Amino acid sequence: MTTTRPMRRRAARRAVAVLAAGAAIAAAAAVPAPARAEPAPAGCTDRTATLAALERMTGTHGLTGAAVRVDDPACGTWKAGSGVADRRTRRPMTADLRVRIASVTKTFTAVTVLQLAREGRVSLDAPVERYLPGLLDRGGYDGRKITVRSLLRHTSGLPDYTDTFSSPDEYRFRHFEPGELIDRALKLPPPRPGWHYSTTNYIIAGLIAEKASGHSLEEEVQRRIIRPLRLRDTYWPGDETRIRGAHAHGYLREERDGTVRWRDYTEMNTTVAWAGGALVSSPRDLNVFFGALTGGRLLSPAMLAQMKQTVPADPDRVWDGAAYGLGLIGTPLRCGGTWWGHAGGIESYITVSGVAPSGRRVAVALNENPPTKEAFDDQMRLVETAFCDGAAAPAASPAAARTGGLTAAPAAAASGKGGLSRFYDQRPNWKKCALDAGDEVGRELDEAGARCADVTVPLDYRRPEGRTITVAISRLAASDGDHRIGTMILNGGGPGPAIDMPPYMRSIMGKAGPRYDLVGMDPRSLGRSAPVDCRGPSGTWIRSAGESRASFDRSAAFAKDLADRCARTNTGVLPHISTRNIARDMDIVRGVLGERKVSYNGASYGTYLGSVYAAMFPGRLDRVVLDSSVDPTRFGPRLLAGTEGANDHALGAWAAWAAKRDSAYGLGGTRADVLETVRGLVKAAARTPLAVGRYRVDDTMLPVVLFDNLGTDEDRARAVLAESLGVFAKAAAGKSIQPTKELDEELAFLLTGAESVYGSGQTAIICGDAAAPRDPEFYRRDIERNREASPLFAPLTRNVNPCAFWPARPAERPAEVGGRLPALMVAATGDTRTTYPANRALHGLLRGSRMVTLDADVHAPYQRGYPNTCVSETVNGYLLTGRLPERDFTCA
Repeated sequence: MTTTRPMRRRAARRAVAVLAAGAAIAAAAAVPAPARAEPAPAGCTDRTATLAALERMTGTHGLTGAAVRVDDPACGTWKAGSGVADRRTRRPMTADLRVRIASVTKTFTAVTVLQLAREGRVSLDAPVERYLPGLLDRGGYDGRKITVRSLLRHTSGLPDYTDTFSSPDEYRFRHFEPGELIDRALKLPPPRPGWHYSTTNYIIAGLIAEKASGHSLEEEVQRRIIRPLRLRDTYWPGDETRIRGAHAHGYLREERDGTVRWRDYTEMNTTVAWAGGALVSSPRDLNVFFGALTGGRLLSPAMLAQMKQTVPADPDRVWDGAAYGLGLIGTPLRCGGTWWGHAGGIESYITVSGVAPSGRRVAVALNENPPTKEAFDDQMRLVETAFCDGAAAPAASPAAARTGGLTAAPAAAASGKGGLSRFYDQRPNWKKCALDAGDEVGRELDEAGARCADVTVPLDYRRPEGRTITVAISRLAASDGDHRIGTMILNGGGPGPAIDMPPYMRSIMGKAGPRYDLVGMDPRSLGRSAPVDCRGPSGTWIRSAGESRASFDRSAAFAKDLADRCARTNTGVLPHISTRNIARDMDIVRGVLGERKVSYNGASYGTYLGSVYAAMFPGRLDRVVLDSSVDPTRFGPRLLAGTEGANDHALGAWAAWAAKRDSAYGLGGTRADVLETVRGLVKAAARTPLAVGRYRVDDTMLPVVLFDNLGTDEDRARAVLAESLGVFAKAAAGKSIQPTKELDEELAFLLTGAESVYGSGQTAIICGDAAAPRDPEFYRRDIERNREASPLFAPLTRNVNPCAFWPARPAERPAEVGGRLPALMVAATGDTRTTYPANRALHGLLRGSRMVTLDADVHAPYQRGYPNTCVSETVNGYLLTGRLPERDFTCA
């Protein structure tokens, strides 16, 4: 966090699931058991990469259990498990256990319908009305225009009835008839045209199979698939809520007050999913099934070919590169060819199974849903690794040809656009930046030669067809076009607006500045990017708890009031404000600008945004500068906790500076005297708020003024703080006093709603990234434990904040930052916001990064323009050449 107030720079669901994941809790967290694997058969690869990918699911992502089974024509069967199948008994997770296979059921239903089509009892191109007259004649839907084929391919235009449930408790132990599920769907508006994953399609397909065969779907699947293939673990549970035989327990994860707990969610009535997701099976049976299907034992070659005729699928509903056929998904492999199969998830189970061109069959089972996009992506990497581990590299790019009837991944997926092509393919409408005659920021941008544009992005990336917002950007084009290096996106921290940054940043970038297109982007919720305004009485959420219980209660009431105001004014937007979504916006901006890669220069919060972007969109950054870095494992409502020591140190250094200038400021002749003056002023403000012009400053606010002015050890900044405290000293003595110009600006920010938008948007991002403890007493106890060690700053850095009362829980877990990112990091030993240990923490996570350390009490030294030639020349030299220093080093 850069500062409590904006600093003008002049001088991040994928759903394979049949149903949305639900609620929560039972067993406490337990350390996952290590991965266990059978030895590979003689002459075959040892599956080291697969085992490592499996271990990542339970280790890095903390999932309860994961298992993989590989059946290879040349190497036989190999199985491995990691984590536990039962958190209570600690029974290991293995690939021999039954699980709920959810949407993989759709492939069983599709095969049954296709067999009936081969027998002439169903026509794939016949309308639903032929088999189920009047079923779809409501809500603007027409069964005469929806074919059986469109049901199986998810191109029917029917909505998904699962969207009508807000909680799994609505259906967990209820019996549903298929007609009831269809009724729920038909009350929904139609989705956007084209491919749309909808379990409603397969409920109707199941009814058509029953009508055409004269038997229940369960009987037909048993007779046509389960019995002939001897699938010993596969069955329809009907109304049975328990899983028969040896099985993995399924778990739901919930994070509450910073503690992760798990609830056993094994038991449920899956009639809610029926033909689209009710089956129980095992990895062994799934590999047998898909092997038989693609091997021609269940369908004729002609019918299998129709099953593999695909359309591009939305990656936000399945995964990147996937294309959907008739109940079968095709996905290109990095090792060549296409694997065919399906995946499914229902509450607490995930399964993926399929077959590669070599005949290798893979089934992966998890007994907990991946909690993040990164975990989901790693699950799919596990699947691909299991297919490719030991396989030959592809002879040609999969984008160059058709493979097994599947057209190569659509261009949108290949370029990283996923299902967001209409957003990436925008053309910016560049215009003047000034919005009106009073727009100072816009005028300065225009005078510098910059131009501005609005980029449309989804409000909710899980539903890109829904509501959109605009993100505002500015661009100052490279003035040395002949030697242009590329585009650099800028962020100065806060979180706060960044559209104003390009002219100032060009001035500090030396010879590198003219060679970049410099782009400022206001993050969503801030500045010109769909700003959130909770109409609060302050420009910041930060308050001290003050000296007493009464002052703590006042600060808690302030925090709750701000959260309540946000709930009243912005409820529909808050769940979609997060760093992960800002990173997603940033990648759309990259695409709109036509860049394959961009450079990035971020300070403070901007370092967190940059590292999250790098984790979510690997390979899309060129040169990266991270100036005063946030520890990504600690970003959130409690970020400031632990910075007391750095602030006490900086205050002491300032006090020594002020003591040497006692004749100018009159705060005391020694460091100790000055610190005693400061403590006395806070106590005076606790007794009676200090009257400074139109403002009243109490003990919850005066420490914020101190905190806000300890960002640098430069003389002018130190003088501003000394002058402000001189004003407070006169007010404490009962004198009528007006604030200095700088103090007036600060108190207006802190004590009026003039910049409510800034504080509201900043709070929304921080609360949207990570959950906070909800009990105010948690904070009070924490303050009292640390008050003696830091009486001025512990009540501020550890105080309750609006996130404790926030109306929207984080929609996603924070991104997991790490991996290779050869960034240049700048850190200061006396940084009061992002402390030196925080910088070291990120440095340790980013392989290939280099750190330049400045021995000074300053935050964001490079972007601030701190007068240190060593820092500026090192950074600007890197931006010019792209060459990092050979090793970390310190600037004096």
